Amino acid sequence: MSTAKEHLTELIKNQPEDSSEADIVRELAFDLMIRRGLMDAEANRTISNEDMGRRIRSWQN
Repeated sequence: MSTAKEHLTELIKNQPEDSSEADIVRELAFDLMIRRGLMDAEANRTISNEDMGRRIRSWQN
């Protein structure tokens, strides 16, 4: 398994040469969100779509 620094370095290297700083930061943030979501799913820290729907509807009241 690679270190965080190695992982981020590889992500940056794989970006197109004309990527802006904002593009790169957005890609890094997206990758982090995906990895966190996968870890949550593996640890059963998720809720059903129905439960999420109920939560969203409760916010609208």
